[in-house]
Amino acid sequence: MLLGGLIVVLSWVHFKRRSIEIKLIGLNFVPPILGYFSLGLFNLRGLPVNIPQNIETCCHFVILWNLYYFGLQKRYTRMFVAVFIVFSIFAFVNAFFGQKMYFNSYTVALSDVILIVYCVTYFYRLLVDLPAQHLQQLPMFWISAAFLIHAAGALFLYLFTAYLTQFFFNDVLIYWTFHNILNIFQEILILIGVAVDLKNVTSTRAAIKNI
Repeated sequence: MLLGGLIVVLSWVHFKRRSIEIKLIGLNFVPPILGYFSLGLFNLRGLPVNIPQNIETCCHFVILWNLYYFGLQKRYTRMFVAVFIVFSIFAFVNAFFGQKMYFNSYTVALSDVILIVYCVTYFYRLLVDLPAQHLQQLPMFWISAAFLIHAAGALFLYLFTAYLTQFFFNDVLIYWTFHNILNIFQEILILIGVAVDLKNVTSTRAAIKNI
């Protein structure tokens, strides 16, 4: 939670000078923070606590859809539109006729698969276009690496939940420990990417002042 809040702050420092991708990264960590604080409210009112998580999943997908649409310079427009329509239909059907008010793990799994495709496509374009000599100077390199590792790991956990909980003698705590480790590792990599972008922005600003 603290790392997520730090990412939001660093992503929106010098807001006007930041790229649309970095602004979206900051926005991406707002729904989890709001969802975390809304759990207590939903619990007190006797409402299903999975509702904020399911809404967060949809917000996460929409934000990352825009992130990679702009990150890939609006290439593959038809593919992006088709993916958005398919995901929206699947999420709607799953929320109202499938898993309903339970945690929509199927929707999350589909979102992870789509995110993996986005990341692989971005790395492919990165190798083809070579926009920079040193890839570690590109914020989206760190961000995409973070999303790819997290999505692949989370997808594995979701698909093998039953087996893993049985393997660990029904100890769900161990399962969620792995999941939290993935979250922390993802946020650290994204934080590096945001810091790189902030450094690039401040360096450019200083260079302009010296002219």
